[in-house]
Amino acid sequence: MIPNDTPWSGLEAGKTDTRRVSASARWNWFWAVMPRADVALVLQLSGMPKPVPDLPKLRNLEIRFQTLPGGPILYIRLKDNAQLELFETLCRDVLAASELAETETEALERAIGRTFRWHYLLRGGKLDVLSEEAQKGLIGELQVLRLLVESLGAKSALAAWTGPSGAPKDFELKSDCIEVKARRGASQPFVKITSEHQLADVPDRRLWLAVLAVDKVQSPHGRTLTEHVRELTDLFEQNEPSAIMDWDLHLADAGYDVLHDYSSWRWIVSAPEFHAISEDFPRIANPVPLGVTHVTYALAVSACTPFWTDWDSIRSNLFDRDKE
Repeated sequence: MIPNDTPWSGLEAGKTDTRRVSASARWNWFWAVMPRADVALVLQLSGMPKPVPDLPKLRNLEIRFQTLPGGPILYIRLKDNAQLELFETLCRDVLAASELAETETEALERAIGRTFRWHYLLRGGKLDVLSEEAQKGLIGELQVLRLLVESLGAKSALAAWTGPSGAPKDFELKSDCIEVKARRGASQPFVKITSEHQLADVPDRRLWLAVLAVDKVQSPHGRTLTEHVRELTDLFEQNEPSAIMDWDLHLADAGYDVLHDYSSWRWIVSAPEFHAISEDFPRIANPVPLGVTHVTYALAVSACTPFWTDWDSIRSNLFDRDKE
């Protein structure tokens, strides 16, 4: 029995019955009741995407493409009506994200990306706006990501961006790893190392520490986190649009939500300074004594100076194996 206070009330069970979400909506979204009385959200498409993108797998949802006599659709079907209230929230979130799209292809990408976002949230992610420290850290990683995109291309660069998934290093390539640290330029010249693993050696890979100054400023100076994200999104859309889905998934894992308002925070960012992590680099070396873990310490930026190198000098040979 479908409650009367839901978007699916009044739709007939026992056959596929639909109702357009809104006459003013930009895309052809429909509330639907499937033949087994399962509720669903349906996007009618002008054509099947090529290639067909991967779709998230959620325990109580079925997300599929299907070709009907009227054309192809994407549907999101709830398999457990006990979760109806949560499903309606998910659907409205998907609809809101797709309305930001300029094309049907982008609307589809945003809809799928949003369902992946829910996959992340239902694994234990958070809906909260990122804290100032988290915004600074993400902005720092985005600066390095841009450099990698320019050197390797979008898909390879995104594959290397492992920090959002909780990996020990922010970027992990075949022959190199990069750890990124953002600090306040006006603060004491230290960066915070939050784990004994962050500067630990990785067998057969070189390790680099990238340090950036990220400072909060007043409008109209600087840019918001949303603007930093939008700039990279535009870069992907212009040069490698097939990478947009991977980009959205990485942002979701980083805790970024395009619907959140970050207009209260504006940031200026320095160019990253790179340091080679060698045997003599100042760090707490692994392995630490047995029983010691979750090591946190402050690293003086001045102590890193002898290990400094600029991006231009390392770019030509840094990722040789990653270009293969």
